[in-house]
Parts: sequence; structure tokens; C-alpha cells
Amino acid sequence: MIIKRLQLYNFGIYAGDNSFDFSLEKPVVLIGGMNGRGKTTFLEAIVLSLYGSNSATYKESGYKTYGQYLRSLVNRDSWNQQTFIELTFIVNDGAPNEYTVHREWDSKKQRVSEKIDVLENGVYNEFLTNNWSMFVENIVPSALSSFYFFDGEKIAELALDESNTQLRESIRSMLGLNILDVLKNDLNKTLRKRSRQQTVSISKDSIEVLKQQQEELAKAVSDKESEIKALLSKIADIQGKIDHLQSNYESKGGKVIEQRAALIRDKAELSTSLEQIHAELLSLAAGELPLRMVKDLIQEIKLQAEDEHNELVMQQLIERIDDLLHDYLAKEQAGEEACKGFVDYIKQQNDASASMPIYQVSEFALFQLNSLLDGMLERAKQTTVDKIQRKKELQKKLGEIESHLSLDINEDELSRITVSIKKKQEELIAAQVKLNNANQELSSLRNNLNKKTMEVNNAVDSYLSEASVTDENARMDKYTHMALRILDAYSIEVQSRKSDVLASTITDCYHKLANKQRLIDRITVNPTTLEIAYLDHAGKQLYSNMLSAGEKQLMVISVLWALAICSKKKLPVIIDTPLSRLDSAHRASVVKNYFPNASDQTMILSTDSEIDRRYYELIKESVGDEFTLRYDEDSRSTTIVKGYFES
Repeated sequence: MIIKRLQLYNFGIYAGDNSFDFSLEKPVVLIGGMNGRGKTTFLEAIVLSLYGSNSATYKESGYKTYGQYLRSLVNRDSWNQQTFIELTFIVNDGAPNEYTVHREWDSKKQRVSEKIDVLENGVYNEFLTNNWSMFVENIVPSALSSFYFFDGEKIAELALDESNTQLRESIRSMLGLNILDVLKNDLNKTLRKRSRQQTVSISKDSIEVLKQQQEELAKAVSDKESEIKALLSKIADIQGKIDHLQSNYESKGGKVIEQRAALIRDKAELSTSLEQIHAELLSLAAGELPLRMVKDLIQEIKLQAEDEHNELVMQQLIERIDDLLHDYLAKEQAGEEACKGFVDYIKQQNDASASMPIYQVSEFALFQLNSLLDGMLERAKQTTVDKIQRKKELQKKLGEIESHLSLDINEDELSRITVSIKKKQEELIAAQVKLNNANQELSSLRNNLNKKTMEVNNAVDSYLSEASVTDENARMDKYTHMALRILDAYSIEVQSRKSDVLASTITDCYHKLANKQRLIDRITVNPTTLEIAYLDHAGKQLYSNMLSAGEKQLMVISVLWALAICSKKKLPVIIDTPLSRLDSAHRASVVKNYFPNASDQTMILSTDSEIDRRYYELIKESVGDEFTLRYDEDSRSTTIVKGYFES
């Protein structure tokens, strides 16, 4: 786990919006500030962000309710009395994931309650929001947090504890034995519980029989779950082989074989369409299309034919005038000479303008000429262009199909692959049928187990509720004491298995820090009592009163360092005022050897008298980020500036 960002809004001494952004380039982060400037508040914000009401800072605060504790953290000079803290960190368990936990609350309300939102990789996650306390225990168990988040006063306090009680408790927390302590307390409470006297209506033997049946069903459920797991693995393996065979089948032309009939049918349809288009083109070529080549000549013929048609009409008109004139003269007896002169004049004018007929086109032929020129020829041309384009497209498709049909495909090999695919598919179907049956059987077994469990619980409840006080206490005493003995034995066994590794790790850590390398040669941890013993080169025990105050604090740091290592959790280490009670020699050792190696990310909250210029130069190469907490007397608040006390 690596902390990427911490944002504080009206939190404690931090007024308004403040944020720490970490570059993650080097392991050490220096945060400098004088006393009362917000170093402890920074540590408290991180612990509160992670654990909320389960945080050690709340439990040690003395407030009766979590709401009172949250109200106390709101900046007093904030006008809106609203506060939030937001912590972003990265967890790298295989694939790195970024989590952001946001807690906010309003102290103006009569009852203060916080609202929490959790984002995973920048996206709101409802499940994590509702189950954050459970989730964070898997990442940073609260029992181990004291190995990673602590202050110099705690180190001094542990160093002064001659009985090593707190160190033993820390070791027990690392081993997870504090959970067993809770269980032992609950069992002791059970021993003190009294029950009403009742007659027994169910025997212990009956309950044992029911429990035996319950255990048999539980084993059957477990066996069936193992069977289902194996079937799922087998199905995945078969499916993988089918996918591989299918890919091989397609790469060798299997798809073409499957589509051959369709391709042949498409080829026949394309050939038919091409023949039809060819026939249509021939029909166009046999029709008016060639006339498109002599369109200008047809235009001239049309004009000439129109002239000839007009002259023919005029000739017919003159002949009609002669007939009408003859009838008129016969009836009216008008001046014959004058009328004939007029008619002769018309004939002369017509003869003068008349030309020799060339084409002698009929009216129907003239109509056809007009139709040709008015659009028939252009339509024929466009139709021909469209059909030629369509012909090219069909020829291209036909060529592609012929290319597919001409592929050299090993059908025998494809046939063998097909047979293999069918066999694997049959195996897959059979395995899936078994899986379905197994799931049904598992469902039935679970139902039976639930029923049997309820039956056992009811029987036990009935027995417990009806048993006499003497029998009840005797039974409870027997099994509770048995459980307590088992827990004690288990605790000792766990301690004995881990104590040697822990002792060796503490020794290594101490030797990296201590200046007097020959003073303590080896550190041991008693597997039963968890007492820490210091041995010199001769194997003689050195007592804590033989160590200086600085050496005691180095020993405590070594223990905390070793506990963090043995917990196998890659978590950031945050230390508040770590060097306040160490002499210069021991300070230099801690700065050079512990801080750069304590974790992948070590945050040091220091005054200018702890990490001063000398120690700053010693650790500078390992420092990735530097901040200074600057206090403003007017606003009575702290702001964050880059750089460590202006370096």
C-alpha cells in the first residue's frame, strides 16, 4: 500500500482546503512543523480515513460517542462547520488498484454522522462503500496499524515499560492472538451464565446422532463442491481445445468448404445475371443506341423533314383551295379572273420557296425522330452505362467467388479436424450435463444440510432450554474449559512457531541501528511468555536496566520494525516526532538505517530540532517529497507549503 494523496477540509487546525500530494519517487516523505502545527493531526487524519469508528485515535480519545469525536475534529473557525477528509492510496497485489475513501460530516447538525464514499480506480463502488470496514481490514488490519502508524512518545513509553507488557501485546497482535483473547473472554462469560432449571426432553445421544448426520451432509456438500470445481476446470480445458481446433479448422479453409455450396449457388446466380445484362446490352445495341453516334445527323434530318412536312401541308392546302374556288365560282359567278389570279399568286409563292424533297419522312417517322432527340437516346446511353457498371461489379464478385472455389484445400485433414471437434463437443456436452446434475445434487444437499442444521440447532436449543441448572453448568464447564485449554495450547503453538523468526528479525534490525555492536549479540523471544531477552556474545542475559535510554528506544524501534516485517504487509510507515528523546549518535543511526528501509513509503513528522540540517543531509538522497506545516497567527490555522523548513 502506498499513500498517493491526503486532502483535508476544515479538519482540526487545517482551515479550508489543504492537500498533500505525494510523488512516490523515493521512499521517504519529510513533513516538518513546530509543535502544535498539525503533525499529529496529519497522522490522525490518515488513521481516521482508514478505520473510522474502529480507529485507535477514536478509542483513545476519551469521547463517549463517535459523533462527539467527529465534532471535535471540525475547525473551530470554519464558517460552515463542514468537514471532510479524503485519502487516496494504491494497493499493488498483482495488478495495482487505486482506492479513494472520502469521509465528510457537518457539526452544525444536532447529531453528527459521517457520510462515506469509496472510489476504486476513480469510479464509485457501492459495495466497497457499504463494506469498507471489512475491506480495509484485509488491506491494513487495525491490529497491525500500531506497527506502522506511531509517534515518538509511544516509543518512549514502550522503552520505559520494564515489564514489556505493551511490547508483548504488540507481538500478540501481530500473531493474531488478540482475537483468541476476545474468544476466551466470551467463553469465560459463558461460564458465568446461569440458566433456568427445566426437565430434559431430548438426550445428548440424540443430539450427537443429529450432529453426525449434519457432519456427513457437510462432507457430502464439500465433496460435491470439489467435484463441481473439477468439472468446471475440465469444461474450461475442453472449451480451450475446441477453440484451438476451430481456429485451426478455419485457418485451413474449413469456412470455405462449409460455404462451397452457397458459393457455387452465388456463382450460378452471378453468371445468370451477367448473361442477362449481356443480352440487355445486345438489345440496346440492336435498338436506338447506335443512333447516339449520329445524333447531329439525326438533328439535321429532323429539321429537313419538318421543312418537307410543312411544304407538303402547303401543297395540300393549295389543292384544297382550287377545289373550293371551283365550287365558289359555280355558285356565286364572281369574277373568275380575279379569283384565279389570287390562287395563281399563292402557287407561285409556294413554288418559289419550295425545295426538292430529300427524305420524304412520314408523320410517324417524324414523331420518332422527335422522340429520339427529346431523350430516348440519352436514356439509352445512361441505361447502357449503368448496365456496364453493374456488369463490372458482378464480374468482380464472380472473380472473388472463383478465387475462393479455386483454393487448394486438404479436405481429408479438415475432415479429421471436424471429427476431433465433434468428439470434444460431445465431451463438453457430457461434462456440462454432469455439471448440471452435480449442481442440482449440490443444491439438494445444501437444502438437506440447512434442514439438518436447523434440526440440530432446534434440538440443541431444546436441550439447553430444558436441561437442569446442574447439567447445564456441568456441560458448559466441560466444553468451555476444554475450549479454553485448546485456545491456550493453540496460542502457545502459534507463539513457538513464530517466536524464533521474530527474534531473529528483531536482532537483525537492532544490529542495523545500534552503535555498540558488541553489547547485544542476540535477542530471543520466549515462545510461551513472549518475554524479550537480550544476550551478549557469551550468551549471558543483559537486563533492560543495563541499557541506556537511547538503547532502549532503539530496541523498541527494532521490535516495531521487526513486527512490521514479520506481518508481511507492505504498508507505509508514519512516525510522529520520532527522535525527540534520542541522543545525536542514535539519531544518526535511525536516520541513516531505519527511515530509508522501514517501508516502501516512510512519512516522518518532525520538528526542526529533530531532523535538522545535519540529519537532513544524511537522509536527503532517500527523500522524495518535502512539506512544511506553516501556522498563521491571524487565521489560527495551518497551511501546507513545499519544502522542508525551506530546506
